[in-house]
Amino acid sequence: MAALLLLLVQLLACCRRGSAASPVRLQPSPLRVSCPGPHGQVFQRQDNEHRVSCLWNSTVTLYYQPAPGIGPEVEGEEGQPPSPPCCLWYLNSATVRNISRWSGQVVLQTGQAPSPGASSLLTVQCSSASCAAPECFHHNVSVEISTQDMRLFVLWPQAHVIRVWQPVELGWCARLKSAGWQYRFSSHRGVPSTLLLPSSGHQDTTSPAVYPTVELQQTCATYYSYSLTVCYRHPGIHVALVSIEQMSHMSFNLSLKVERDLVRVLSISSKLLSVPQQPLSLSWWLQPLTLSTLAYRLVDTHAVGGWLCSYSSFTLSSNFCAISTSRSLDEIVVASVYFHVDGKRFEELAGELHLLNGTLSLTAGKETPIHVNLYPGKTNSSTYIFRYNQGTFYTSKDNNSTFSTDSPNTHTVFYQYKELSYLLTIEFLALQWYKFKIYLYLNQKKALVRSLTERDLDIHVFSSGRPSFLQNFSYLVWFIPTQHPMLQCEWTFYLQLFGTKKDHVVQSSTYTYNNHIKNAVRFVRRSVLPFDAEKYTGFVAKVNCTSNAPTPALLSVRISNHTAKTVEAPVVCEKKECRITRCWIQRPDPRSIILYKKKALEFFLFVKLNVDCHIGVSINSLWRVYPAKDVKTEPDWSHPVNTSAMFGVKMIHLTVPSNTLDYGLYLFYFTVDVVPIRTSTVLKAYDRIYVQIERADLLANITGGSVRTVGFSESWTLDGSDSSDPDSQEGQLIFTWYCTKDSADYKTMKFSLKNRCHPFQKDLRWITPSGPIQKIPPESLPGSTLYYFRLLIQKARRKAYADQIVEVDPGPPLILSMRCLENCGRSIIPTERFSLSGKCSNCKPSNKPLYYWSLFSDASKEINFDWDSKTSTGRSGAYMSIHARTFIKPEYPSYILHLSVTTWDGRSTSSTTPFEVNIPPQGGRCNISPRYGIAFLTKFVVRCSRFYDSHTPLTYKVIVASDIPQTTPITSVAENTFGPILYFGYEPITPPSFLPAGEASQTLTLYVQVRDSMGAFTQMSLRVLIKNPLKTQSLSAVFHDLLASASHLSMSASNQQTEDRIRAGYLAYLAASLLNYVKNTPTVQLPQTQLRGSVVNTVLSISVRSIMEINQVAAVLSEVTDAVEKMNVRSQDLAIGKLTELTRALLRQRHRTRLSEEAEIQTSGILRCLSNILSADLLLLKNVSATGMQHIFSIMEGIVEVVSLGKVPEDTETLIETDHWNITLKKKEAWNITKYLPATYTCHNCFYPIVKEKGDGSPVGPNTVVATATFEFDESPFPWLVYTSDIISKVMGFKVAENTLNGDLVPMTPESADVFLARKGGVTAFNLVMGPDKTETYTIGGFSFEVNKTSTSIYFQIMTELQVTFKVLVFTGTNLTHAQPVALFTAFHDMPTVASGNGTATTDCSVTGPYIVCLPQSLLTIIVQESGTDSQNISIILKTHYILRYPNRKLVDIYIFNDCCLYLDGIESQWNKDTCRLGSFTNWQKIHCVCDSKKTRQRLPPLPSANIKFLAAKVVVLPNTVDLGRNLIADIPKNPLTLITVLSIFAIYLFLCCWAIGRDRAEKEIKYIIVLPDNEVSDQGSFLVTLYTGSRWNAGTTVEVFLQLIGQYGRSKFRCLWHQPSPAFQRGSIDCFLITTKKNLGDIRSFRVRLNDEDKSPTWFLSRAEVEDVSTRKAWFFLCRKWIFLDKKNPSRDWKFSVTDPEIPLPKLDYFLINFNRRLTEYHLWLSIFAPVIAGAFTRFQRLSTFLAVILFSLLVNIMFFNAEKDDEAPIYLRYLRSITVGIECALLTLPVEMLIIALFKYSQKDPPPVVTKMYPKVDSRYWNNCIISEKDANVIDTDEQTVTVNSPPKDEKSQKSSFNLAEWGIFSKSRRLSATIRQLRKVPDTEPVLCWWCICVAWGLVLSITVLSSFFIVLYGLSYGYQTSREWLIASGTSFLENLFFHSILKSLLFSAMSTIRPKYLEDIRWVTQEKHVEINTAEEAERVS
Repeated sequence: MAALLLLLVQLLACCRRGSAASPVRLQPSPLRVSCPGPHGQVFQRQDNEHRVSCLWNSTVTLYYQPAPGIGPEVEGEEGQPPSPPCCLWYLNSATVRNISRWSGQVVLQTGQAPSPGASSLLTVQCSSASCAAPECFHHNVSVEISTQDMRLFVLWPQAHVIRVWQPVELGWCARLKSAGWQYRFSSHRGVPSTLLLPSSGHQDTTSPAVYPTVELQQTCATYYSYSLTVCYRHPGIHVALVSIEQMSHMSFNLSLKVERDLVRVLSISSKLLSVPQQPLSLSWWLQPLTLSTLAYRLVDTHAVGGWLCSYSSFTLSSNFCAISTSRSLDEIVVASVYFHVDGKRFEELAGELHLLNGTLSLTAGKETPIHVNLYPGKTNSSTYIFRYNQGTFYTSKDNNSTFSTDSPNTHTVFYQYKELSYLLTIEFLALQWYKFKIYLYLNQKKALVRSLTERDLDIHVFSSGRPSFLQNFSYLVWFIPTQHPMLQCEWTFYLQLFGTKKDHVVQSSTYTYNNHIKNAVRFVRRSVLPFDAEKYTGFVAKVNCTSNAPTPALLSVRISNHTAKTVEAPVVCEKKECRITRCWIQRPDPRSIILYKKKALEFFLFVKLNVDCHIGVSINSLWRVYPAKDVKTEPDWSHPVNTSAMFGVKMIHLTVPSNTLDYGLYLFYFTVDVVPIRTSTVLKAYDRIYVQIERADLLANITGGSVRTVGFSESWTLDGSDSSDPDSQEGQLIFTWYCTKDSADYKTMKFSLKNRCHPFQKDLRWITPSGPIQKIPPESLPGSTLYYFRLLIQKARRKAYADQIVEVDPGPPLILSMRCLENCGRSIIPTERFSLSGKCSNCKPSNKPLYYWSLFSDASKEINFDWDSKTSTGRSGAYMSIHARTFIKPEYPSYILHLSVTTWDGRSTSSTTPFEVNIPPQGGRCNISPRYGIAFLTKFVVRCSRFYDSHTPLTYKVIVASDIPQTTPITSVAENTFGPILYFGYEPITPPSFLPAGEASQTLTLYVQVRDSMGAFTQMSLRVLIKNPLKTQSLSAVFHDLLASASHLSMSASNQQTEDRIRAGYLAYLAASLLNYVKNTPTVQLPQTQLRGSVVNTVLSISVRSIMEINQVAAVLSEVTDAVEKMNVRSQDLAIGKLTELTRALLRQRHRTRLSEEAEIQTSGILRCLSNILSADLLLLKNVSATGMQHIFSIMEGIVEVVSLGKVPEDTETLIETDHWNITLKKKEAWNITKYLPATYTCHNCFYPIVKEKGDGSPVGPNTVVATATFEFDESPFPWLVYTSDIISKVMGFKVAENTLNGDLVPMTPESADVFLARKGGVTAFNLVMGPDKTETYTIGGFSFEVNKTSTSIYFQIMTELQVTFKVLVFTGTNLTHAQPVALFTAFHDMPTVASGNGTATTDCSVTGPYIVCLPQSLLTIIVQESGTDSQNISIILKTHYILRYPNRKLVDIYIFNDCCLYLDGIESQWNKDTCRLGSFTNWQKIHCVCDSKKTRQRLPPLPSANIKFLAAKVVVLPNTVDLGRNLIADIPKNPLTLITVLSIFAIYLFLCCWAIGRDRAEKEIKYIIVLPDNEVSDQGSFLVTLYTGSRWNAGTTVEVFLQLIGQYGRSKFRCLWHQPSPAFQRGSIDCFLITTKKNLGDIRSFRVRLNDEDKSPTWFLSRAEVEDVSTRKAWFFLCRKWIFLDKKNPSRDWKFSVTDPEIPLPKLDYFLINFNRRLTEYHLWLSIFAPVIAGAFTRFQRLSTFLAVILFSLLVNIMFFNAEKDDEAPIYLRYLRSITVGIECALLTLPVEMLIIALFKYSQKDPPPVVTKMYPKVDSRYWNNCIISEKDANVIDTDEQTVTVNSPPKDEKSQKSSFNLAEWGIFSKSRRLSATIRQLRKVPDTEPVLCWWCICVAWGLVLSITVLSSFFIVLYGLSYGYQTSREWLIASGTSFLENLFFHSILKSLLFSAMSTIRPKYLEDIRWVTQEKHVEINTAEEAERVS
């Protein structure tokens, strides 16, 4: 709270500050200056409207003109043009012109040309002539006059040597550019050799990393940059020249060294050899001796001899010291050389070469040998090229060899192995003789070969120093680089010492490499070594000194016979004293004392230590580091920094690794002790330097440079992983990627939708903004577009960014092809399905092509078409399937289908398909007569007339409706009209025919279809009333007549007699229908089995050559099998056989007609028949056989293929339902079917395969159409198999096939499949009792069950609405006392359960998920084995944090399950448990099976044996459970904590009531005015002085206070403000005193205050004061706000306060503090009770009672929250945090009640009138003597009081009257006591209460009712709570009390007080006593008192 108050005070203090003066704003320059030279206007990169560039010339002409919108053509305010500005022209700070014109020119003589990079600066400074400065100053115009400056350099490669045909990127930068300039590039033999580049073709600033030097990068950063790429075809030195075409003298050139790729090392040729007698065998090896030296050795293992060798210029021959000579006489060393290279590290290589009888064998390393038959004599010439790891290449040419040879029979072999390349030439001079040549090459792409001319002998010679007096000799020391042992023997050293005059040789010595000395550096001062001594070998020669003069010496070095070098090295023999000449820490500036280093960068400190000593010395140096505050303060020398992490602490070279020192200032102190050897002399020196460790900037970098181009179909990355924090690797960098198409968006960082890079981009950030690397898939961004990517890295407050411009090449145009799939005639048949394909052939799934279909009329007007209900694909797919009967009544004769495809990258195309609609016959009508009749007895006739159509002849078909469309629906059929065909023919009148019995309503429906010759038909429905026959005896005869007629007609075999076969089928249907009618009629006894067999036999004779014949046979079979239980086995088998024939015929018809609507209608009849047979016979275990089921499933597969032919990909799934199974068909493209699994979490009975290979083994393409069929059986169709009784799910069959272009279904085996099966049982479920444990610390529950040795993994799922974490403990047995869990799990609500504690292994548990716990089989086995019995009880305990106070059975449910997936691979196999495993999504509602099938690539015939695979799930025996709640849950005892709390509150309230009532009564008699006892009767002036003591801590005082009034006409004497024995001047008190003065003081100007010194509280804070003249009623106000204290040195010191002007605003801080104090004492419900004075009618007792009601109501609300949670059982994570949160919420809820009661009390009572006061302090000598002023002070006072000002007016009538009244009324008596009654003179108008008077009763009623009811319910609820709940409730209640006490009211007072200071406040806005109380003197009462 103190912090908040301080913040508000600071805000108020800030508001008091006046606004500072605004800075001067410069106006735009009024002139525009230009200097067009001979080459036009030139520009620099920094140019703008205020900065211009000029090309230097001896004479420069500058032109100036008015700036746009400022010139003389612009009228001013008075209609006159503005006057020209006054402009001063400065050249390099020297004035050259003073111009006051709008336009003109200035000619300057610039003198000598400036040096490149330098310039002259011309400044134009203008000011307006119409106004004064500084308001009218303008921006200066700067003109920079400079010469053109160019820099030419190589950007890439930055290597010393360039290869042939290697691209070389040259760059140059120029200071100036001009529109007329052109750069000419020329380079002889370069590609290109010449090129012109305009000056405007500059690029953005190149990345700093590509510049060769930092200086060049800094220079070119402000220049225009250019670049080009050139290649060179030939080796050599090439010159690249860049010049300005218009300025011939401006040209720059660059020399480039170009070398070949292959360099010859050596050549070897043999003598003439015999082919059969002298075979060739060579071995070679290449060994790296050092990083820059390679050794090569070639050995002839057969010792052929006669070899000739030729070496290159950089090759050295050597015998190599460490290699022993050949031990075999059959080996000859052909070549032994070494050479020097620069480049990468080499590895050791070896190989062999053999030539035997014309066969060449090559071996290299571990590679496979290569054998080449050269066929000598058969070919004139041939060439062979071999490259290991890159294949073998062979070329044979006759007389045209790649390499020139002297012999026509020459064979050339070139083979390459890593860095070595061999060229072998075999010349066959005759069939018996040959010559062999070898050429060895080194690949320079991998190694740069150094020639001998580039190599200098590295030798360093030193003299060991001057001899001391102890010795007369010195040492000559030299060093060479350490050599490989194979080369050491080649080094020889010759040392010659001469006399002083070099006239004779004194000493001559020879040394070899073996004479080297270990640690030779001890003879030389290490500080002078210019090399790394660890890599050099030293030699020492002892030289006798005969004089002090240097001894001349020559040292000759020779390496074998190749290289020699002589060095002159005089030996110093002069003796001299030792001294330290210099000890200085190197720094960039010798005057600097601070070095600035980055924390993340390693830095070094070097000391220049020069020791002049003639003998060897011992150097002991030491670095110390101290933290420093600043450079002027000495560090703490006793606490140095730990330097153990630094390197070289005891050396002159100190290395400080990165991040060793923290940020700050450090002192590096270096000391050195130099001790000459064999002496006791110690030379000391030191130096110091300060180092400031700073924070480094982050480094953001995007790989690839600032600009890059990528292909549209390429995959590319944005790599920012090179970004780093140089300071520290700790902490994570935050990467944020941005992208836009307009770089200007980065200036405002505002997102524009039109500039987004990706459709998924919602703001400037990239779609995946985080991470250092962004992988951009191919075709992810539209082509032909520039994308501006930005990488922003952030770490803490540091940020850095890097930009990269990416240009994406345009993508290929889209190719869209539309193809008709069904109903593809010239005009479509409206009663059939219309299907098309509109695939984009070159679109990929990653392109996200968006298809959009539109339908237009023939007039190209778009039609509002209902795509959702009239199509099965919608309008947003690549395929379109329009339902049948959609265009049955077309509005237009023709239509246009328009398809557009758009990829998300912006490419689009479209295509159209026009089509016409064949309008079906129209205009006619049909009827039936008679309208009613009797089934099987009445003959009916259907008549149609007046139908017309352009496509004749018309045919008529009458169908009798059946119930099959309802019982076997197919969702893909628009209208299923399956039923027997009563008539089909060309006549509109049908022959008289019987009708079968109708439905229960005795109404029968007939469909009449009038069809034209094109196939379109019009359908009408006729309804006829059919009554059942009354006499059933004649039905037997009817049946036999029907069957006989059907048998006769079915024998027709010709195509012309189709109508007879259709008629026969209808009669057979009537016969079957009659049998179904009479099967339950007891009066008709017909042999059902025999007769149904006869019907089946009749049907068998009906051919199925047409779709209508198929319809008739399917209708008869579905009707006759409706009572399949009355059929024998033979009839059923015959029916199944006929159905098989039907299916084949239907499939043929479907392929022939390419129409699917009618064919799919027929499938419903076939499936109805299958359903009847399978349900009645097979599922009732009658005649169950695998063969029968095989036929049934084969028929099902045929049906699936028929229906699948009519589906298109992305079509809605087709569902075929029967009474006992369902078939679901889907068609999808492969790219869409493999990503479907994430949507399976809520799926039941679903099948999701993943296919990657076709049936023939070829991979599946993204556009491969995959058809899937799933079969769901309510009961297992294989009752003869095992596990039938254990199956707890539906049995699902599936088939996956590829839909080829011709419509065939080629079976496919999915690689894997996820199958979800709905559970029908197999779960043990029960409600678990949960409640608090014995300690009331946790919520606990448990159950137990029995397991045995055969138990497998058991799962149980916790079902609850809570979102808590459960600890699951597993115990052995049911006795849990002192038991240890055998397993421990943690079950989460949002993540899978994990094993914890003892690390229970769950690897054999396949089901995972939230709240699913697995008890693995291994755990159960161990439990049973340890028990020693066959079974064992285990207990499961669930524990979570404390959320329940009472036992609850409805909160948690437990589901126990244990499942196994079964797989059936064909009907003849058995259920297999190994193929499919239980999936992770298994739970108590569904079973997830994951199957991995074996791949088969056999293509199956159209109707093979069933290829359907089956899945099911079985349950393992589940255990019986026992709830353990009674043993775990605690009994909750009664707790009296709430009762004690309520009683305590009432006790405190009663105690405070007594105190508050007493204070309320006492305030009615409070003394406001104290009459001073020393007031005199004769005093003429009387003043009421009110003093306000502040409310600050210790603001009051107990000392005597003296006061003096200073007025217009004089001043009073210091008066003691005597108040004893009543208290006054207390903290926050208001004290009023009546003071009289001898004379009238007039207007009060000020007053003075003085304190007495005899007290313990000599300080007093006087807040404010007011003085009122009693006679004139005029008041003066004083804002004091000052501490008054007693000064011991000046006891008579006083404080003067002047009158505050009421017209001046008060200081905001003072007003805020005064107002805040007033509001706190009046409006704070608790603090106002203890305030010194309470204003208004709201008494202390009322406030205390209100507070009691509020606090009890708060306790009640808190306890109601806890009681509500008892019912809701809401999740609680932290108990005490919950209690605090509830307390805060309850405090907020009680605010309205508190405000209501306070308003009723405050605004329903009338404020009491100002209190009449009277106070006469008693005068006691013990006190009064302390109020005596010293005589000196009294004299001063008297003198001041007697002094009358010159301008004091005489006593006028008014003052006389006042004096007279005072005397006449007798104010003072002789007893010096005032006996006047002071009462109210002017009453402030009484303010009536806002509310009615009876509201005070309502307030008391609310207080009483809330108090009583709250207390009752608190005790009632609280007694039932446990200790833990009561404690939580008490915490919540305490939080509410504290929040109400310290937060609400105080915050409200602070807020309103702060808001009140927004506007200026004056004295009248502060509450003063004078505004409320006005008094007069009543003489009557005084007279009565005197008498």
